[in-house]
Amino acid sequence: MASTGVAGPGWLLQHGTSGSGPWTTITEVKDITGPSQTLEKDEITNQSSPSAYKEWVTTLLDGGDVTFKCVLVPGDATQDSVTGLLSWMQGRGLQYWQIVPPGSYSAHTTAFTAYVTKWAPSFPVAKHAELDVTLTVTGPVATA
Repeated sequence: MASTGVAGPGWLLQHGTSGSGPWTTITEVKDITGPSQTLEKDEITNQSSPSAYKEWVTTLLDGGDVTFKCVLVPGDATQDSVTGLLSWMQGRGLQYWQIVPPGSYSAHTTAFTAYVTKWAPSFPVAKHAELDVTLTVTGPVATA
């Protein structure tokens, strides 16, 4: 049976003014990682635990982080301190986000709210300038 996996190129990271858009694509995003969700747990092992095994109770869900790099484009409206990533971090406001797969899979988005918690440009001598960004997810992550 042939795989129906999706290739890497063509994924979009988009910012919205509400959970239903309108959506703006962040300029020249490279690799996207996340959201890296986890479920926290607390050990409740006690003298009566069966067969000397640890016992656990689950506690809180953590939406994790979305990290990405993009080609730094000075003055770009989606990256700058006026209307873009840096402005959203400095404003400390919760933002709407979605990750959209390419082509025929585009209806199957990953949606979440997050704070921009890292905006770190780099200017290497022998390579292009990059922007390293972290979004810290708050609340549930939804996939369609």
